[in-house]
Amino acid sequence: MSGPSFRAAAGLLLALIAACRREVAEVPQPTPPPTPVPSRVVLFFPGGDGLLHGESREIAELPDAPVPRIRLLVEELAMGSQRGWAAVYPWSVTVLGAFVDGSGNAYVDLSPPPPGAVQGSAGEAALLYATVSTVVVNCPGIRRVQLLLDGQEVETLGHLDLSRPVAPRPEFVAP
Repeated sequence: MSGPSFRAAAGLLLALIAACRREVAEVPQPTPPPTPVPSRVVLFFPGGDGLLHGESREIAELPDAPVPRIRLLVEELAMGSQRGWAAVYPWSVTVLGAFVDGSGNAYVDLSPPPPGAVQGSAGEAALLYATVSTVVVNCPGIRRVQLLLDGQEVETLGHLDLSRPVAPRPEFVAP
């Protein structure tokens, strides 16, 4: 092949190559979900000095919504201190639920303790105010917390009034 027919074949080949090189439209790829940014929370545990001590903890995925956040915080409290502070719940507690009202109150429903699990007014105060402080400090808009047991309001665990939402007591927290 030479002359005009070679040039025609070469021209046709170049035209085919050029046609095949057209840019292919890029198919948009789905955006990957954002990588969760760990959040720091402060959990409160009773110390031997009778005060609550804040323990900073990193949570991989801290919910923004108050109800799942409250539930997660109380579950973290139930797992215990990583620094050796006393347990908040002296029984194998289960968080049965949580809800909030429009007045800044959170309600935390716990499995009930076995008889005699909570010892004395100091033990009851530690349990109540560790829960209250943990929830209020880490949940914007929540000002008070009421504990429920097995879905029911309770008057007391033996000493303190648990019949209504309770605000944190800063004087119970170590500086």
